[in-house]
Amino acid sequence: MLRELEVRDLGIIEKVRLELPAGFIVLTGETGAGKSLLVQSLQLLAGERADADQVRGGRERLLVEGYFETPPDGEAQALLGELGVDGGGELVLRREVSAAGRSRAWANDVQVTVGALQRLAPYLLAIHGQHEQRGLTDPATHIALVDAAGGLGADREKVAAAYVEWEELRAQLEDQRRALANRRDRLDVIAFQAREIDEAHPELREEEALREERAFLQHAERIGELVAAALAALGGDSGAVALARAARAVRELQGLGIGVTDTATDLEQAQVLAEEAERVLQGLTDRVRPDPQRLEHVENRLALLERLARKYGGSVSEVLLHRGRLEAEREQLEGVENDIARLHDELKALASQYLEMAQELSRRRAAAAGRFSSAVVDVLRGLGIARARLRLTLALRATASGALEVGGTRVEPAADGIDVGEFELSTNPGEELRSMARIASGGELSRIHLAMRTVLRDSIPRRGVLTLLFDEVDAGIGGTVADELGALLADLGRRDQVMVVTHLPQVAGRASTHLVVRKGTARGRTVTRVEPVVAEARVEELVRMLGGGPPTAAATQHARELLKIS
Repeated sequence: MLRELEVRDLGIIEKVRLELPAGFIVLTGETGAGKSLLVQSLQLLAGERADADQVRGGRERLLVEGYFETPPDGEAQALLGELGVDGGGELVLRREVSAAGRSRAWANDVQVTVGALQRLAPYLLAIHGQHEQRGLTDPATHIALVDAAGGLGADREKVAAAYVEWEELRAQLEDQRRALANRRDRLDVIAFQAREIDEAHPELREEEALREERAFLQHAERIGELVAAALAALGGDSGAVALARAARAVRELQGLGIGVTDTATDLEQAQVLAEEAERVLQGLTDRVRPDPQRLEHVENRLALLERLARKYGGSVSEVLLHRGRLEAEREQLEGVENDIARLHDELKALASQYLEMAQELSRRRAAAAGRFSSAVVDVLRGLGIARARLRLTLALRATASGALEVGGTRVEPAADGIDVGEFELSTNPGEELRSMARIASGGELSRIHLAMRTVLRDSIPRRGVLTLLFDEVDAGIGGTVADELGALLADLGRRDQVMVVTHLPQVAGRASTHLVVRKGTARGRTVTRVEPVVAEARVEELVRMLGGGPPTAAATQHARELLKIS
């Protein structure tokens, strides 16, 4: 339930703060006073799309903040935990929209996405306006309404899960069939690539060895000269022999008590390093043999490896990995018939399982549709459509290209089952049932919408007190029907917090709380104010709604009578 609502810089609203009690609340006021802006503020808290044009002219941002009682049910608590929000006893939702169009949102000071507000909204409030009423003309919404009212959510989820599994397996089967169709060509490609790699016999780190050998072969003469010069230096009097003599002399100095221990060690290590260097250089002399034929072979081999690397991954290691993948793909293609047969059997079993669940859902849906239609008709009688008849016409989603078959009819499966459905309505005696979308007037649609939402609310397990906002629900209604509408909304207000934007005094008179939206000026600018009215002030507002002209004694008396009813 919504306890407080604060709105800043939304359209002509500069700042409005409302404390909202439980029960039936009406908002009234002249056209253009700002009632629709209050509806927009709650839509923003529910995560609906924001527009930079909503920001009051000359201001940097708008802000809407709602203080709700934290919903007690487990699903809501789990969602809050997922969002990292501590629910406690109060849940504060805040939405900010900048003049540049940037939108941000918070829940109990934890920044969340607008999508998170959309997920939280069903546990807190429901907004029913002209958009939702127009939605009743779309048959795609009709089955979902019946399923919600009939408590068929679990059945729909089972059907949806079976459908997803069936779709995934069908996609795998189609992939395998395409693979079978292209198998000959693909196997030829695999054979060619595998043969090309196998004939080359590439080995890991072969390229590095070949490049080093190529360097020896390309520069053999110069390498030989440099090695000979280094060996000559190491083998002469200035080489390892000289270091050995120096080391012996320094060791003798050490024996005489001279502190040259480190120097002796260094000379001995230098001797060892010089001897090792001489050994390495001597080894190089064995490799320095000019060989034009060998150089040509090495060049050709490197060119072959580089060509394979360019084709199959960029390096010899990638070439070898590609060869392994080719072998795995070849084995898979050679066994594709077996895979197709297996997948076909599995798909057949899944299709049977899906159809069994979908047909059971259809049976339960038909029964739920009858109960729902009957309950809606009962409500409509009180709203001035006394002879209404309503029926959900269900049929298979038949199509010549349907993927499954039910009783000889090809049907196209979906996550919500195999049905299509549409509400048919008759509002006058003797008239046949026809598509509700075609025959219902605007006023009838608003009443049908309210009746359906009333029945739906009765059908849904209690989730704590919701805030229900009805905007323009009284379109095209007057007289006795308006009285019944007021009574129905007042009854809803005994279970949930009901907020209604209305122009009907019969509705306003039954409210437990009456708020008037007025437009005025402050500091040279138009502003919206919202004020509660009681006692005589409320009588005056009802008089205004009754006539619009100067108050008369009859209008005042009528207003007082309307208030007595509440």
